[in-house]
Amino acid sequence: MNPNFVFFDLDNTLLNHDSAEAAAQNDLYESTPELQEVSQDEWLSTYKSVNHKLWLQYQEGKIDRHGLQISRFHDTMDKLELSTDRSEEIGYNYMQFYQNHWSWVEGAREALEKVVEKHPVGIVTNGFLETQQMKIQKMGLDQYTNLFVITEEIGVMKPHQKVFDVATERAGVDRESILYVGDSYSSDIVGGRNAGWNTAWFTMFVSEIEEDQTADFQFDQFPMLTNYLNGSGKGT
Repeated sequence: MNPNFVFFDLDNTLLNHDSAEAAAQNDLYESTPELQEVSQDEWLSTYKSVNHKLWLQYQEGKIDRHGLQISRFHDTMDKLELSTDRSEEIGYNYMQFYQNHWSWVEGAREALEKVVEKHPVGIVTNGFLETQQMKIQKMGLDQYTNLFVITEEIGVMKPHQKVFDVATERAGVDRESILYVGDSYSSDIVGGRNAGWNTAWFTMFVSEIEEDQTADFQFDQFPMLTNYLNGSGKGT
């Protein structure tokens, strides 16, 4: 595979969002008496359920980012019959803890350094503009590229084709010559494929792969990606 441009997703592709989220939730639980009125497992399972539904509403344009950020802690605490008096403050504290735990996915930085030696690269990511910009700064991603497409700027989220059209235009290459590396099958692989891009599905954080879920290349360790780009690996 010899693309003219390689785009990477950010969360759970380059940055280990899952580990940062888990560590932040642990810090939050241990420092927040209100949450300790229920077990940590009960808090986490309820939060994840509420947060997932709110993100779907945000993706569909039914709520704005402020509504999501406020509601995910308020609604979880309300559902668990906990006091919501400090829910907004607790949500703010969570974001501070989350920032403290940002780190690279194993092997991602080394792979990115190898890829940029031969290919121009960019980042296409869902998420809040300021948060994603802070991740980019903390990880030093601007030393590898100056092309960042953050979906909040565009007004729609992956897999909406507008995101990929904007990225294609900014890359300045034919869409057929772009490779997109991402972990989310629905957002990254389906979105990229529908936009006419080639796709590389990173499955380290994928718990289950359906039989009909395919990409041009599938990998769970980053050396597999660099081998693929060097012509010594085959798609799976």
